[in-house]
Amino acid sequence: EFGFSLPFRCWDSALPDFVFPPHWHEYYELFVVLDGTVTVVVDGDAREARRGDILAINPGQLHSFPHSERGTRIRFFQFEPEIFPHDAGIVSKKAIFSRTPFLRGSGSPERDPVEEALYPGISGLLSDMFTEYREQQKGFRLAIKAKLYLLALAYLRDNPPEEDRPPNPSPVADQRMERTYQIIFRNFDQVNLDLDQAAEAAALSPSYFARFFKEQTGRSFYAYLSTVRISHAMEYLLKTDLPVSLIAEKCGFASQPTFHRVFKAETGCTPVTYRKKAKQHEKQQ
Repeated sequence: EFGFSLPFRCWDSALPDFVFPPHWHEYYELFVVLDGTVTVVVDGDAREARRGDILAINPGQLHSFPHSERGTRIRFFQFEPEIFPHDAGIVSKKAIFSRTPFLRGSGSPERDPVEEALYPGISGLLSDMFTEYREQQKGFRLAIKAKLYLLALAYLRDNPPEEDRPPNPSPVADQRMERTYQIIFRNFDQVNLDLDQAAEAAALSPSYFARFFKEQTGRSFYAYLSTVRISHAMEYLLKTDLPVSLIAEKCGFASQPTFHRVFKAETGCTPVTYRKKAKQHEKQQ
């Protein structure tokens, strides 16, 4: 839980080996790499973040940090959607970081024009918020909230027009999604987990649920389920010596060939190659 009246916090990670398994939460999260490199996987998309890079994660997005360079330091920022008055229609709860969630540092040759325009302002706002939070001078809560509004505005103006976005989710929609997430995360290892079971948990017909789920997440139910399964498989590959066939079974795949095909589609390499690269990376540290 957040520690004081403003649902916001930030800190510098002190972990010598920064690794976290797949997880999700109901608040926004941004992080800045201060030193080193870290691999981050968001909804199945793996990126290597280096010094100066900024990554933004929306509520409900599945993400993990499978491995990092030893000594990597990361600065985290977390805040709840309730900071913004949704009833005034200012921001959409799930859509602030919908188009440009990853900003390369100023020294990266991979940046595009959108990143070039966004990076200085976003970086400056995060730096200011960290200072306000650390020093806690009079009015620091108001200062942080003002900067969060500017942060949201910078991202929102880079997003598609309002009419192209799904409507703000209702409390009923949120409850249905919560039940859906629970059945996915508790039963992803069951081969027979299907859309009908998730629809039943959400109290919707299968056809309506399929549309509802895609509106809420931007992905089909089966695509999201595959991402969850692959994220757990990555964790097994990194942290255990279990054979690939057993990992496929433990992650809900009907066969090893299916697991190989889906894993390669999600990560760009086979499970064996992924494990080999991870072990080589560890040895280099």
